[in-house]
Amino acid sequence: MASFISEFKRMIKTGEINSDTLSQILSFDKDQQQAMIEQLALAPDNVAYDILSFIMNTMGPTHPLRPRLYQLTMDRAHINFKFSMILINHTNPDRPGPITHLIRHILSKETDKELLKDIFRAAGRLGMEFLVDDLTEFVFYDDPELRKEAVTAMERIGTNKAVQRLEQIAQTDKCGPDILDALAFLKGKRKTPPGPQPRKKAKPSQLPQPARQPQPAKPAPPCQAPIDPNVRLLVSPKIEDRLNAFEYFGDKGPEVAHALHDNLENQTPDLLVNLLRLIARTIPEESLGDLLTLTEKKDLKNSVRFSLYTALSHYPELESTAPIVKAVTDPAIFVSMAAIRALDRHCSDYVVAEIRKKIESGTKAGETVATTILDTCAPRLIEALMASDTFSYISSNYLDSFAPVRTIDTWISILEKRKQTSTAKKFARIRDDQNQTGRPVIVVIHPSAPYLDVFSILIHRCGFCARTFFGSQEAFEFIVNEKPAAIITDFFVRQMRVNDLAHEIRELYPATQVPLMVSSLQRHLDKSNLTSMFQACGINGFWEFPAKPGQIKSLAGGK
Repeated sequence: MASFISEFKRMIKTGEINSDTLSQILSFDKDQQQAMIEQLALAPDNVAYDILSFIMNTMGPTHPLRPRLYQLTMDRAHINFKFSMILINHTNPDRPGPITHLIRHILSKETDKELLKDIFRAAGRLGMEFLVDDLTEFVFYDDPELRKEAVTAMERIGTNKAVQRLEQIAQTDKCGPDILDALAFLKGKRKTPPGPQPRKKAKPSQLPQPARQPQPAKPAPPCQAPIDPNVRLLVSPKIEDRLNAFEYFGDKGPEVAHALHDNLENQTPDLLVNLLRLIARTIPEESLGDLLTLTEKKDLKNSVRFSLYTALSHYPELESTAPIVKAVTDPAIFVSMAAIRALDRHCSDYVVAEIRKKIESGTKAGETVATTILDTCAPRLIEALMASDTFSYISSNYLDSFAPVRTIDTWISILEKRKQTSTAKKFARIRDDQNQTGRPVIVVIHPSAPYLDVFSILIHRCGFCARTFFGSQEAFEFIVNEKPAAIITDFFVRQMRVNDLAHEIRELYPATQVPLMVSSLQRHLDKSNLTSMFQACGINGFWEFPAKPGQIKSLAGGK
């Protein structure tokens, strides 16, 4: 094994691929394969491409290592589009599944003509009907090479949908001999009996002349207000309007996905924040491509980026989280915590290798990544990173001295799962000592884990103990039995508005005894309207999210 890893490292360093050595991988046991994948995950793109191509071409479709290498290739492809060709060649075109959003995203972003032509040819060769609409767009481009390849691909796909799109193009001013030729061939092919038939070239004069396509309307300016009145309510200065919009869209995933797609270039942070929150609630699959597009934008506000990664963290599965990795070192901790939540849902070999490299860099930023992962209570990432001595060392020191109780609890549960009972007992004693400090308790209620993660660590660092709840019902069960120092929530918690929540809390405790604070990403609200609602409901005040330490310390005479 040691000799293989040594040779494998040499191949990665020199780029000289040894097929005999690589063939051994298919017979390795699980631990040996893991050692190989750790090296491959961080290999330079050109070397990784050749190695992945060779292994994927060599192994059978049922080999147990194939899913991990396919996912590693998927993660690579989201960073370097060239890797998509490996995926295309090893995906069932009738069930493209995971690569659908990726390939469409690449076709909308890529500028390398050679790669685009390779994708077009593969689409035609494999009959990838799901790309017909995307290929149609390239027929309208001014690039003659891409147009020719796109038409050829549609002709080779040859399905009813491909014929329909070619017929539609034939009625526009983009019609040409290539379109008429492809249509004549496809229609002739369907009329003739099976067997080899000569291809006859159609005479343009025998086919309908194309109609002149009307000039498209000028696109709306990025900042123009949305047309849908319900979408417009999401940026109303009145909080009641926004809450009504949340209720309206609460079970309308396709409508939310459509609204997000139409407003990707909108520069109004409130609108994007609220659409992304609705995405997190409805989880429409058709939005994955748009979420991927947003991860690449460099000018997004922190509030939008937090909402973006929060939305991604609610998806049970993502085709890849590789584009999110860069956010784990974001200077805005609340953004990095949301990104870590999303990464924890899809803890791939590539993601773990990239994060481990950051942690083992020996920098202060690497230590911050490690402690932020701990405070986010990301169990899959934590367990995967335990193989790193650097991560384990940083974790042990942090858990011994600064970590909140929920972070220690997560670490203990992982140790118990790994049968490390004696070590788990050591940290259990540290947790018990913290529980005896008698810190005042602040309750936080929110349906989003990243929101709770952020407040949990802020509250701990301000000298309080945080008790977090996803919904109001479980929070009330705690509040009835134990009077908290304060309660923090958002304007809308699952199916409940904050004014209704406040009325129920005030039946238990007056505002002078238990402050109820609203902390939210909602901005640009009518202050007088907000004040009236707060006074009527017994809400003590509003903080922008995330709250400042001084604001939290001011609660109940905090330290």
